[in-house]
Amino acid sequence: MQRIVVLVPWLVVSILFGVLTKMLDSVPFLGDVFTRMGIWVLIATCIAAYSQTALRAAIHTLLFFLGMLTGYYLYSAHLFGVYSTNDMKYWGIVAVVTPFLAVVVWYAKHGRCLACFLPALPMGLMLSLSLGIGLFYLDVNYLEEFIMYIILCVIFYRNSKQLTIVIVLSVMVTSVIELTPLSWFFMF
Repeated sequence: MQRIVVLVPWLVVSILFGVLTKMLDSVPFLGDVFTRMGIWVLIATCIAAYSQTALRAAIHTLLFFLGMLTGYYLYSAHLFGVYSTNDMKYWGIVAVVTPFLAVVVWYAKHGRCLACFLPALPMGLMLSLSLGIGLFYLDVNYLEEFIMYIILCVIFYRNSKQLTIVIVLSVMVTSVIELTPLSWFFMF
């Protein structure tokens, strides 16, 4: 019962965060950053990595995203009377998948053997969100997401050898995402 009491404020704060996010849509710089996926990957990674257990990481990220989406879309409906059901479906699917990804992130941060390669998954995703990669070019499309990539390097850092391996693997994950149809899912 005590654990449920702790989760209720977590859900309320996430609903308020969703309303705040909708309010930030009209602020020039912040509206752009909070519209893209990078900030949500960073927030979910922080929630999962700093949770006490893998189960708590899964529950906390699920509640955060469900509450945030609830606040965001209820406030949107209040302001405009309508909202995009396609956007809602997309972000709803993302919210439902986050507990599984949160467990991966938790083990990436806390697992001994897994810390050498699992961090490459969220880091590779973040790098793919920041870079434009083609057959003959590489460009930083979003500097903010690249800074978030560096923050992820700090979050998952154990030692220089581990970080070097993870960075190399994250570049490989980025290449897979960018050069396959996976990039269409993350373009949203």
